[in-house]
Amino acid sequence: MDNAVEIRGLCKRRGDFSMEGLDLEIPTGYVVGLIGENGAGKTTLIKCITGANILDSGEIRLFGSPFAEADRSRIGVVFDECKFMQNYDGTHLSKLMSGIFDRWDDRVFSETMSGYGIPMDKKIKEYSRGMRMKVQVAVAMAHSPDLLLMDEPTAGMDPAARDEFLDSIRRYMEDEGHTAVISSHITSDLERIADYIVFMHAGRIALSGPKDDILESYGIAKGSASAVAAIDRDHVVSVRRDDYSTSALVRDRSGVAEAYPELVVDPASLEDIMIMMVRGERP
Repeated sequence: MDNAVEIRGLCKRRGDFSMEGLDLEIPTGYVVGLIGENGAGKTTLIKCITGANILDSGEIRLFGSPFAEADRSRIGVVFDECKFMQNYDGTHLSKLMSGIFDRWDDRVFSETMSGYGIPMDKKIKEYSRGMRMKVQVAVAMAHSPDLLLMDEPTAGMDPAARDEFLDSIRRYMEDEGHTAVISSHITSDLERIADYIVFMHAGRIALSGPKDDILESYGIAKGSASAVAAIDRDHVVSVRRDDYSTSALVRDRSGVAEAYPELVVDPASLEDIMIMMVRGERP
């Protein structure tokens, strides 16, 4: 399988934050959901892939080529803040982008803006936060990128707008050569659209794998402190205790449920997994 992105030994330090020796492969044709708490390193990773952050050490390959030789015009980017000139309207923005991207398609841009209900003659500074995010998505789509990197693209969007955004990603992914990386705190959206999940915590990758495998395997086991403590440690990822019960994030949900019938073992959502791995105690 070809990889859109290959990362080996990535190190990036900034103040108290450090990302050390990170390895990651992003396969072509996948929607990758990037999750983790604030400060986990998601934005730093995306900026490293775009070249906005210079690596302290390590290597990144794009589309099979070393970073310095790769065609970065094949990347579309949506950051969590809109950086376009605030006095530009859609028409001026399209004219600017047509001089930057060889594959710019004004028709695609106009149709995407129209589909999002954004008037082309309105200045960016007059848009809501959600509309500014949509403009970034429209720009990213209009130059036909092979790799979309999106940092909190649905921030400020209402549920209907988020659903509309997910539909646009589905259409984009109809081309099997396209790849998308979506960083989001709205894990329910990623459960709907992602093929692969990368969970970052404190500058490292704490968990990665096919989304369906993760959701099928992981579970939340609940019961008395003694019953949870009896679970084979090889199955336990983390434990949380409160005044009334004890919960454990476990691998092999069905196996744990069968081996410990006194426990209630529920499926774990991506949000459950993230909270338990961030706030739970390691066994």
